[in-house]
Amino acid sequence: MIFQKKKSKNDYKIIVSELKDNPLRKIKICFALMAIIPFLVLFYLLIGKNFLYRLFLGANGLIIGIAIFISLLGFLIAYQLIVNMVKKLLFYFLEKRRADEEKLEIISGFSHDLKTPLAVIRTGLQNMVDGVAGVLDKTQQRMASICIKALDRATSFINQIFELAKLKITISNLNRELVDFKYLVKNELSEIAALADKNSQKLSCRILSADSKIWGDKEKLSRVIMNLLSNAVKYADEKGRIDVALSSDSDVVKLAVINTGPGIPQDKLDKVFAKYQRVSPRAKVEGAGLGLSLVKDIIELHKGYITVKSIPNKETEFKIILPRDLRVSTRSN
Repeated sequence: MIFQKKKSKNDYKIIVSELKDNPLRKIKICFALMAIIPFLVLFYLLIGKNFLYRLFLGANGLIIGIAIFISLLGFLIAYQLIVNMVKKLLFYFLEKRRADEEKLEIISGFSHDLKTPLAVIRTGLQNMVDGVAGVLDKTQQRMASICIKALDRATSFINQIFELAKLKITISNLNRELVDFKYLVKNELSEIAALADKNSQKLSCRILSADSKIWGDKEKLSRVIMNLLSNAVKYADEKGRIDVALSSDSDVVKLAVINTGPGIPQDKLDKVFAKYQRVSPRAKVEGAGLGLSLVKDIIELHKGYITVKSIPNKETEFKIILPRDLRVSTRSN
């Protein structure tokens, strides 16, 4: 029994720590404030002995006494019911959190168990293409190359499924810190520059603000930037252009990523952020259609929003707007 009480207290401390709030304390304060006036009235009656004597021994004394007793009893019962209800909700939250963590562990193990044999198969096929086991004819090389591409797609899909599950499970958690968004953009640009050079694409960046610090999750925001940049390189024309513009004001930070290319058909713009949707007219572009869905989830987690505009056969622009302070929500105009 003592162990259960200690465990209950520890669990409650975990919940309060995660919520960064103490709802039970607020309920107690509210009920204490609600009780001040009745308490003062009762105190006044007790001080005025003669009046109290006449009140309770008068014609309606019994009714008044019963009414006061019922009011106090109802007050205490309501307090206890609300406290118990909040406690149950908090512990349901904790149990759900633990279940989510277990799911993530299962998905992680499943992902690893799938990726390992796929990597072995890919290595074997690549060795065959490289002639390690003997020279292949053109037909055999073509078939092996097709299998390698299919394995790469499957591995990419598994990775994205895992990332999606991880994000959904940790959606309520942000590792809040003061992040220099300008630094994140520059860092991800340096990572993607080699791929753009390989495609003979021109990559440019305009930093229009000296101060771009925001409160947010550094890892998740980096993922957003990298996803938008990699998509821009992937869907831009060969020898095309990718423009990145970062600006900010006192309330928000704005990032625009523009690439030349075939663009997105107007009737498919509303499906861009849907899961498992690939709306590009380019059949050669690989992907499971989860990247932009993840981006949207992360942006909304930061109380921001993302928009997309596209001019067919000219350019596509993705723009994100994030509040500097997570306590402030941005609104699309």
